[in-house]
Amino acid sequence: VPADAEDSIMCDFFARNAVHAAMAGKTGLVIGLLHDIFIHVPIELLVSQKKRLDLNGLIWRAVLAATGQTL
Repeated sequence: VPADAEDSIMCDFFARNAVHAAMAGKTGLVIGLLHDIFIHVPIELLVSQKKRLDLNGLIWRAVLAATGQTL
């Protein structure tokens, strides 16, 4: 699925926030979006817990439907 204008704008916002963080000397983080606010999320926080996706669940089936993939 090609990116639309909204996807392009969102990617631009993420990229700009990542550059601002890097220029401020911040490392070891990723840019996140929480309640329409861009935030810095430490990588350690992201990898501290494992999440599992139920391959028979609604979320995974929605991903498959949206991407046109098969089971």
